[in-house]
Amino acid sequence: MAEPHDRKPILTIEQQIEHLKQKGVAFELCSEEEAADYLRDKCNFFKLASYRKLFSKYEGGPRDGRYVDLDFGQLRLLAALDQELRHALLGMTLDIEHFQKVTLLREMEDRGEDGYAIVADYMASLTTANREYRLRELKMSGRSPYSSSLYTKYSGDMPAWAFLELTSFGTLIDFVRFCARRWGDRRLEASHYDLKRVKSVRNGILADVARRKWMGNTAMQEVATVLVAHSGLVPEGSSRSRAASELAEMFARADGETEALPDKGPDAAARSALEFLRRLTESLGLVE
Repeated sequence: MAEPHDRKPILTIEQQIEHLKQKGVAFELCSEEEAADYLRDKCNFFKLASYRKLFSKYEGGPRDGRYVDLDFGQLRLLAALDQELRHALLGMTLDIEHFQKVTLLREMEDRGEDGYAIVADYMASLTTANREYRLRELKMSGRSPYSSSLYTKYSGDMPAWAFLELTSFGTLIDFVRFCARRWGDRRLEASHYDLKRVKSVRNGILADVARRKWMGNTAMQEVATVLVAHSGLVPEGSSRSRAASELAEMFARADGETEALPDKGPDAAARSALEFLRRLTESLGLVE
C-alpha cells in the first residue's frame, strides 16, 4: 500500500501562475495572460510542471529552491514538442505491431506451420490463469463490431491469422517469444524484448527521455528501439512516409523555436536529446 501523503488543494489558473512565479518562473517569452489561456484550454498544470525537472534550481542564498532562468515559454515549447513526439511515436508503434504480425505469419508459412496447431500449442503452454486471461481478452476483442464476426467464426478453433487480428499487443509479444523458442530463433527472441520496449514507449515523455545520459536512460533506449524497429520492420510505403513526415515536422519546429532553450550546461538536456534523436533518425534513413 502506498504511503499516505499530504493532499494538495486544486489551484485556480491564477494560483497556478502565482505558484510558478514563486518558484522563479518568468513570463517574458510568454505573458501571464497568454499563459492563463494556455493552461485553461490547452495543457493542464500538472503535465506542464513535469518539464521543470529539466531545469536547475538555486541552492542556498535568498533564491534557494527557485529555478534559474526558467521561462513559462520554455515549458510551453517543451510541451508542444513532446506532444508531437508522442504522436509520431504512437503511430510508429502501431506500424510495428501491424508489420510484426505480417512478418510472423509469413514466417509460419515459410516453416510449414499449421496455423491452427500453433495457436492451440501456445494456449496449452500457458498457465491456467494466463490462458483464462488470454481467452477473456479474445472474447472482449470479439465484442467489437469490427471483429465480432471473426471471433464468432473462429472462437472454438482459432487459426493464427484470426488470433493475431484479435489479440492485444501484449499477447502478441508473448506469442512472439513462444514462436522464437518453438523454432529456436534467436533473432525472433531478441525481437520479443525489443517489442516490450516498443510497447512501453507509448507512455513515455520527453522529460524522461532528456533526464539522464542517452543510452543509459531507459526512456531513451525505448525511443531508440522504436526508431530502429520501425526502420527495419516497416517497408517503404504510406506508413513509413507518414512517420517520416511527422518526425520531420517535429524537427522543423525544433529548428525554429529551440533557440529559446539553453544550449550549454546542465539545462541543455532537452535540446541535446532532440539533437540525438535527429541524428539517430537520419542515420536510420527515417528522415533526410
